[in-house]
Amino acid sequence: MKLPKPSEGGAMESAPAGTHIGVCYRFIDMGTQKTEFKGEIKHKRMITISWLLPDELMSDGRPFSVHKRYSWSMHEKSTLRKDLQDWRGKAFSMEDFEGPNAFNTKKLIGQPCMLSVTQDVRDGNTYSNVSSVGKLMKGVKPGALTEPTIYISLEKGEFDKDAFDMLRDNMKEKIAASPEYKELFSGKATVADTDDDYAGVDPEDTIPF
Repeated sequence: MKLPKPSEGGAMESAPAGTHIGVCYRFIDMGTQKTEFKGEIKHKRMITISWLLPDELMSDGRPFSVHKRYSWSMHEKSTLRKDLQDWRGKAFSMEDFEGPNAFNTKKLIGQPCMLSVTQDVRDGNTYSNVSSVGKLMKGVKPGALTEPTIYISLEKGEFDKDAFDMLRDNMKEKIAASPEYKELFSGKATVADTDDDYAGVDPEDTIPF
């Protein structure tokens, strides 16, 4: 039996299309997730970055939020690398990947930017998508963060259980199903021992910050 469609009263508000000031308030390591594109199934390490739009308010007075999911890859052609470089206003160098001054994604929390948001209508529902990320223009003041910040890393020694518990149940379930999460609590290297589905992960997707 199929679930009934939600009533109109339960529909979530979608962020308006256009160019907006955004402030990063969430960085979430999703671990390795199953993805499907044009019928092809892959398993990739994924992250989600979320921004508040301080100048765009919902009917309850809280700011809209928008989210974008990325493959965890810093390959020169990856979407994540392009967006971060546009956000910073400069290209990454090798010094950003190694050594004491290596770029750390924790730096993203609280950082402002300019976001281009588009809307997509599917199955009668309107979804907001982040199409591009850019550096905040000079002289433009970002609004203050009014929601709790969350930073989730599944690297050993970096996992924050209190932050994890702040996530919605469906997000926690997705992360908990990943081999990286299981390895944190089992102490076993589950990623290397996965089945053939995981063996096909592009090694370029594992390049960290």
